[in-house]
Amino acid sequence: MWPQKQKSQTTLPDAPVEYPSGSFVRTEKGYFFISGPGKRLRIISHRVLDSWAPQRVIKTSEKAVAKYKVTSKIKFRNGSLIWSLGDARLYLVESGYRRHITSPDALARIGAEGEVPMKVSLDEINLHPEGEPLN
Repeated sequence: MWPQKQKSQTTLPDAPVEYPSGSFVRTEKGYFFISGPGKRLRIISHRVLDSWAPQRVIKTSEKAVAKYKVTSKIKFRNGSLIWSLGDARLYLVESGYRRHITSPDALARIGAEGEVPMKVSLDEINLHPEGEPLN
């Protein structure tokens, strides 16, 4: 039988910490993605975070990530099917662009028939420039 883990009181770091690239972190100022040495991207919503389906999100402090400058915002993950409440259109995120899906045949071609898209706000949809429509 495995010994039970003791629940410990975790204190947040109060000095800079080295986090690996590709880490998702949560500080008192929100959620971020460590994109490389000294860089992090802001995550503007739980929907954007959920599109990445991270295995873990590290709870940390702003002091711990102070050397990681916020350079931009992270976009929805490629392959995300999103429904914009702003313009009532269905999009596929591909190569960082939003591609308007204009027909059920296009949905079938990409294997997304019956898939429930994520409903997103105008701010979220505007993370992505408009690409060519999917007909």
